[in-house]
Amino acid sequence: MFLIRPMFAVMLMLAAPAVLVANPKSDDGRNSKDKPLDFSVSSALGDKSFHLADARGKFVLLHFLLKTDCPLCANHVRDYLREAPKVAGVVHVFLKPDSAKEIQDWTRMLAEDAGKVTLYRDEDANVAKLYRIPDGYAFHGQKVHYPAAILLDGRGVEVFRHVGKDNRDRLKFSDFAAKVRALTRNSALEHYNITEGKPAIQGYDPVAYVGGKPEKGRGEFTSEYRGVTYWFTSAENRAKFAADPGRFAPAYGGWCATAMADGGRKVDIDPENFKVADERLLLFYKGWLGDALKDWNKDEAGNFRNADAEWKKLAPADGK
Repeated sequence: MFLIRPMFAVMLMLAAPAVLVANPKSDDGRNSKDKPLDFSVSSALGDKSFHLADARGKFVLLHFLLKTDCPLCANHVRDYLREAPKVAGVVHVFLKPDSAKEIQDWTRMLAEDAGKVTLYRDEDANVAKLYRIPDGYAFHGQKVHYPAAILLDGRGVEVFRHVGKDNRDRLKFSDFAAKVRALTRNSALEHYNITEGKPAIQGYDPVAYVGGKPEKGRGEFTSEYRGVTYWFTSAENRAKFAADPGRFAPAYGGWCATAMADGGRKVDIDPENFKVADERLLLFYKGWLGDALKDWNKDEAGNFRNADAEWKKLAPADGK
């Protein structure tokens, strides 16, 4: 068994007819804590659909865009398309209460970004009504609902809303990111193999491991997930991580898996000594005291059992 001691202490959518399930709401119009709202919407320009219940376990940000021609709505979508991958584990759903033809015409404002977002139609603003977005805003000769954004947690329960007073008053990405950061910060971070102000895995790209070739990420491609910052080699890898961070984040807080199995010890790793097994990224020590990956492979099933049990004892609040 490996006996050394510790050496060193992260779907964008616009929404055809909506299928709604109106569960009980609190007095202020928000969904109740025990029975979250549910809805389904279909793409106005394709065959994709979004069902809120299918997004359980992830945060969802509903973007309520205005009806009719709206250049500022296009700016809002572009801003989030560019920035969203910086905060992993959030599904962005863009809802617009226009006809399919009107949405198709409106997407031309997105120019080269039009193909990067799935557009959904909120027919008759049914989803906006479900969430009680205030109506009566005078816009282009019509009365429409106010611009709004609602953040739902992994249970589908509303945790935050921003309702703009006019078309220019929208949820800034920086404010959204700060809110998600506060709501999702992992209470087990003190047990992670991270250094404040530096990326996890010594800056290596967690997505690159799945391809079998560890690569150092770049500071221009970052994403944060539950209080941990990761670097990536490309925007494409960052987007993959942002869509499903639990698939790529390393197991056991990024510590050596073999040492974790051996009494729950926190031993630093060689970021190029790794294995992907049981759909988890495992990292290992390698140095003058030996190669921990070789010890792991001697009894992988037993080591998994021990490491899982030790990590649960060490960091019971961790969801990884």
